[in-house]
Amino acid sequence: MPRHVARPAQIIDLPGWRPIARKVFTTLVLVSALPMTVFYLALSLYGLRAAALATVSLYYGALLVKVLRRKPILAAALLTAALLSIRTVVMFFTGSAFIYFLQPVAGTVALATVIAASALAGRPILDRLAHEFCPFPAELSVHLREQRFFARLSAVWAVTYLINAVGTIWLLRSMSVGGFVVLKSVLGPALTVTAVAASLLYFHLAMRKQHVHVRWRQRTAQPGSA
Repeated sequence: MPRHVARPAQIIDLPGWRPIARKVFTTLVLVSALPMTVFYLALSLYGLRAAALATVSLYYGALLVKVLRRKPILAAALLTAALLSIRTVVMFFTGSAFIYFLQPVAGTVALATVIAASALAGRPILDRLAHEFCPFPAELSVHLREQRFFARLSAVWAVTYLINAVGTIWLLRSMSVGGFVVLKSVLGPALTVTAVAASLLYFHLAMRKQHVHVRWRQRTAQPGSA
């Protein structure tokens, strides 16, 4: 009776995890923590309209810095600026914090829908987004697509964004504006970090199933170091 011979593990090198972690952290700070902090401080000192104006000014200031430094501006960044401007104008006319914070919920639900629909269509958008955060070698990408990794991972992120949307509505209905801003600035990034951790865990499990050992590149040693 022929014996089953274990397939030797294949080793694939990836760029160091530190630049990826730094990029995720920077994104969370710039997209969530910093705008919420500016909004809360301006709200406490000058009121709701000043807070909305300070937040949109912060975002356009960041875009201006990119222009001055001659860095490329993604179409998504311009779209975000336009949507934030619309939110601010609507809030100035209505004076409603509920409407101001409710508007991004529609975008969150739309993003969850796009992620899920692209996965069901066999062309998960997470495949392209993941490669922007971490340049996977072609060989590893083949392994991931064979296992429908990005299609399955889409379920994790679609659910994450839906939880974010439902949680945002619940917080808006049950808390003061100040309390909402504080909790949202903590719970939003915490939810994202949890989804990232779940994605990494699933990634390692998927690679182990394929007998692939992923080796993260270590920091390059400095000249003259022992």
